[in-house]
Amino acid sequence: MMNGQKIQTQKKDTVIKHPESVILSGIHNVNALGVARGLRRKGIPVILLDVDSHSMVRYSRFVSRRFPCPNPVDSEKGFIDALIELGRSLDHRPVFIPTGDAEVLALAKHKEALLPYYRMPVASFDTIDLLVNKKRFFQDVISRNIPCPRTYFPETIDEMREMATDIGYPLIIKSAYSHQFIQKFHKKVFVIHSPSELETVIGLVNGAHQDFFLQEIIPGNTLYLFYAYFNRQSVPLGICGYDKVRQFPKDFGIGTICRSTNRSQPIHAAVEYLQNIGYYGLAEPEFKLDPRDDQYKLIEINTRAVTMTLLAKACGVHLEYLAYQDLIWGNIESLGPATEGILWIDEITELHYQLSRIRRGLFSFSELREMSKGKKVFACAVWDDPVPFIIGLARFFYERFKSFGKVDTMSGI
Repeated sequence: MMNGQKIQTQKKDTVIKHPESVILSGIHNVNALGVARGLRRKGIPVILLDVDSHSMVRYSRFVSRRFPCPNPVDSEKGFIDALIELGRSLDHRPVFIPTGDAEVLALAKHKEALLPYYRMPVASFDTIDLLVNKKRFFQDVISRNIPCPRTYFPETIDEMREMATDIGYPLIIKSAYSHQFIQKFHKKVFVIHSPSELETVIGLVNGAHQDFFLQEIIPGNTLYLFYAYFNRQSVPLGICGYDKVRQFPKDFGIGTICRSTNRSQPIHAAVEYLQNIGYYGLAEPEFKLDPRDDQYKLIEINTRAVTMTLLAKACGVHLEYLAYQDLIWGNIESLGPATEGILWIDEITELHYQLSRIRRGLFSFSELREMSKGKKVFACAVWDDPVPFIIGLARFFYERFKSFGKVDTMSGI
């Protein structure tokens, strides 16, 4: 039971013609690829916003049409102008499934201008910004007494130094907008081990310290996430939870292996929070289990399609299709519960992890044998759409060759 809402099993799908297409952007390869494959197999045409010439998604046979479009990270105005141009050229009103933070922020900000042309499972701009802006997010979470890591918000450089001493080392420094931080620094956070490293970061942020905040590092490595779709009444129509078995890099990286499982404590906490803020759309809350008090601490909530989309589909909770049905027809019954014990593997990122293990002499065949057991779903490699995986592998090895012998000057930060 979720706030009085009983999770029911949806009636078996009947054969339905899907005249309305879906719009995706190729900003995040694995996210968009999984969504495109899942929805095209339902007979839904997929139009790809071609924002990245290197994206593996543009080579998928499940993409019905490609439309040239600026990346919203580079030009939000150009992105919106291109969407309006595309919308005016179509004879129907497609469903837009967002796959990136910059993209969902742009959609929410310009929702009024876009709604005549698109159906979008996107909340108001203030709600989206509350969750995407990590600084606002943690200020709100703390005000509601929701368990999360100890977090400090310095307003001056001197306060940053004092607060770091209070937290203790190691600690992490985060930016308000993660997608902008990753684009600039090619990592999710700064990990600070000493006062001297803190001074290095103070120099790097170039006076923009008020956009950054400090946070403790919760010990352990037990991470739990779930992927869900909330309708306009903030009712979760589907939920698929999963343990993050492995991420790369190890401490603050991208999930490479996840296993589906349903954990009521974190699910209930995040659903209650999202309902309290009137959330609408796709969401992925992430928690870390704190061994000091045995509580799941809320880390973040993504507001878009995620990399594990095909895991949810394999578990019987096809969330993007739920969003599509809800936007086209409405009155959609909830699905659940998701099947447990299915393994999801991002094989290209996992390859990066395994090669790093080989380089350090830590490779284990027994670990690979353990991964081969049970039902699993892969993020990229499928027999009926092989080209994106080949393109992704080629790009992976090209990037490794190009960076061979280079030293990461920020590896200690």
